[in-house]
Amino acid sequence: MSAFKNLSDLKNVGRLRRSLWYTNKLLGLQKRPKIFKFKSKKKVFRKRHVGLTSIHGIVHIKCSLNNTIITLTDLLGNNKSWVSCGSVGFKGAKRSSRFAGQAAVELLGLKAKNLGYKNIVLHLNGMGRSRNSSVTGLKKAGLGVYFIKDFTAIAHNGCRPSKLRRL
Repeated sequence: MSAFKNLSDLKNVGRLRRSLWYTNKLLGLQKRPKIFKFKSKKKVFRKRHVGLTSIHGIVHIKCSLNNTIITLTDLLGNNKSWVSCGSVGFKGAKRSSRFAGQAAVELLGLKAKNLGYKNIVLHLNGMGRSRNSSVTGLKKAGLGVYFIKDFTAIAHNGCRPSKLRRL
């Protein structure tokens, strides 16, 4: 390209190019120049189907210091099935272990699968040992946990203490 002496010449060249292209386009002599071509593949964005997961039931887990009781209810609160560590076959101090809690939850998960439950809401209550292992037991059984809610009671200073004893 030749050197331009002032800016007005540069602007005119741009106009000249555009006008030549337009006249050639009207006459059908020339296709669109390479400057204006946009060579790239069209990206196809598929809309992901965001479906609502249907929650089928609620699993209530009561983790006490001596035992773990698991109850399966429907969304209205009607009891469908229940299992405890004692009913699985653990006796004495073994009922409070993590393994016993996980075994009980896996058994309830199998019962829930047979009843047709897929996704559940988990309600936890208590401070027992099997609290954390119960969530893994549900996943092993093949149930989808939609969300976990904790209903453990928290002390907030409680009742007024009795009068101090005089010495």
